[in-house]
Amino acid sequence: MQPKAKKLIFITILLTGCIITSLISTNDEAKTLPVSSLPQSAQGAVTSKAAQTKTVRVQVSGAVLEPGIYDVPASCRVEEAIAAAGGMTENADSERVNLVRKVRDGMQIRVPVQKAAQTNRTQRKNAQAKSGLGASTTKKSSSTRAGTEKNNSAVQIVRINSASASELQQLPGIGPALAKRIVETRSGGRFNSADDLLRVPGIGKAKLAKLRDYVEVD
Repeated sequence: MQPKAKKLIFITILLTGCIITSLISTNDEAKTLPVSSLPQSAQGAVTSKAAQTKTVRVQVSGAVLEPGIYDVPASCRVEEAIAAAGGMTENADSERVNLVRKVRDGMQIRVPVQKAAQTNRTQRKNAQAKSGLGASTTKKSSSTRAGTEKNNSAVQIVRINSASASELQQLPGIGPALAKRIVETRSGGRFNSADDLLRVPGIGKAKLAKLRDYVEVD
């Protein structure tokens, strides 16, 4: 064999080896592809899934039905945290609360009372103090008045399978957010009993006990 032919064969073998080595290296890099090198859509899906499973602990106080400490999804807003606490009371000042703000761990969410309600409460206390009423008498009088107002108010029975969101808000402790969740939950399957309301996020056993006398399944 001539020297020129041997040289061509050697070069051909060398090039083939380089190509095989390059292919093996590419496969190894593909197997160990880091998350940061994924497309943005894939990274967003991974991040979104992780955010959904993470929870944070917040304290909800002020003019809400069930003040306390709650574990809520890390991605939720102040409105959803308030809904978990039973929603706002009738004298809550929702205009002074940023409902779309995202919650964070250790956050305290305080719902203020309307200024008019605060003024009326202060005036009643001052009038009672001037008339010489003690603290115990004040508490008893307030409790009696609240009970009388409740008995005199005509509370209608709401059919939870057919009521609109505005009709659901007539129920005690049901605000716009919870009413919307009730409608969304029943669209996935009708309520067979009042206990099925526990399927609605934000309604626990304590709130269900307050709703039983005012709902019926149609």
